[in-house]
Amino acid sequence: MARLTADLITRLREEGSPEVRRETVTLLTMEFNAPYVQPAEQRLAEAIFRIMMRDTDVAVRQALAEGLKDNPAVPSDLAMTLARDVAEVALPMLHYSLVFTDQELIEIARSQPEAWQQAVARRETVSAPVSDALVEAGNENVVITLVRNHGAEISDETSNKVIDRFSDSEAVITSIVRRPSFPPKLAERLITVVSESLRQRLGAMTELSPEVTDRLVARGQETITLDIADPEQRQVHLEQLVRQLDTKGRLTPTLILRSLCTGHLAFFETAAARRAGVDQANIHALIANGEQNGAAALCKAAKLPRSVADVVAAASKLRACIAEPDSLEGRDAFQNELIESCRPRYPDLIAGKPESLIAKLAPFLSSAS
Repeated sequence: MARLTADLITRLREEGSPEVRRETVTLLTMEFNAPYVQPAEQRLAEAIFRIMMRDTDVAVRQALAEGLKDNPAVPSDLAMTLARDVAEVALPMLHYSLVFTDQELIEIARSQPEAWQQAVARRETVSAPVSDALVEAGNENVVITLVRNHGAEISDETSNKVIDRFSDSEAVITSIVRRPSFPPKLAERLITVVSESLRQRLGAMTELSPEVTDRLVARGQETITLDIADPEQRQVHLEQLVRQLDTKGRLTPTLILRSLCTGHLAFFETAAARRAGVDQANIHALIANGEQNGAAALCKAAKLPRSVADVVAAASKLRACIAEPDSLEGRDAFQNELIESCRPRYPDLIAGKPESLIAKLAPFLSSAS
């Protein structure tokens, strides 16, 4: 590398155009990243990098950041100088470089604008302290990026801050409850906070009666509960959530019906097993083949009205026929097919709208204990 470095320095002196400087940076960072680089050569390259960090051409500094972003041997002071540069230079380093300490990333989160915070939030891994700093300092967009990053560690305390600050943001709340690591013990508080926020917004609509407001809030509670019960959650978490809802009196027949009609069958089976006092495996076996008798037996055991059995049987058959049923696309397909399968009995169902099917079945739930 020594010969190449000397040649590059000579070239910079004799042909110091921006284009030559950019090419020089690219070549030098390639050599710097090579496994055979010697300590003396590395120190010489670093000295050149420190000079080029002050280059007036942004593209030269950007080439420097792009060339160094994947090298864990970059000196910390050099990396931090690049991280505080303009966005074109800083963002590649902040997104990819492993050089930064948590404290340095926290400093960036607290002192730099949104684009810098976004780069930190998108890192392959984000520690809990850095996540907390991003939630404290970042706006809604930054927090959405963070909570959608499953490589980010978010503590219960930070999750509570997200709930407190962004209870009005559907994108934030939906994203955080769909995290594989979302703790079910926060579910009750999340549902309460979001429901109160929804009630306040609905309360401003003076044309809505209290009864309508209550129904809409209840529907919102059920929807967010099923988001918390997303299939990415481990079964043990789902069972914990269902147990918690039952203890709090929230494991209602209408919630169980909504889970069935919207394709959240893992939640449906877990909740039905809880109501029936049997293992979920027994519930799954009853309806696995979509047989009417099995569906009727499930409804009897779980104290659900016999009228729901037809939908249970239809849902079980459809679930097995849909590719990736737990994806958003798969769930949409399930809901569409379920509506059509129930249309002979309820001709005025609205295509693709499970709420219309829920409304047809809800009156039968009044007798469910």
